[in-house]
Amino acid sequence: MLEEEFTKIVKEAINYNQLNRYFLPSGPQLEALNSHYDLKPDLSSIENDMASDGGLKLSHAQRRMLILLVSLWDGRHADRLFAEGIGSIAKMIHSMDRDNRELVADLVITYPGWGN
Repeated sequence: MLEEEFTKIVKEAINYNQLNRYFLPSGPQLEALNSHYDLKPDLSSIENDMASDGGLKLSHAQRRMLILLVSLWDGRHADRLFAEGIGSIAKMIHSMDRDNRELVADLVITYPGWGN
């Protein structure tokens, strides 16, 4: 049950923050996915945008959410890509609006990796 809820919240976080271009669904589109296992970060797109002249064109909150989502798949990739890290949880949450704060809380509560 938590995995289904987690997948729903991941999709909400991606859509709300307009991060669709940085995730690869295994099927035709994000909305049709039933499992977060059918989705992965598009590390090449993130790296290419970071290397471009303007870098990632994201707000501070969008960037923090991207870091959080990538780290849920593999923290080592997130550390390698985002050298500055996610920062303190307090600063991350302070940079976000209410909807993003709720998404972060829901992601933490429903994350299926806890206890494994």
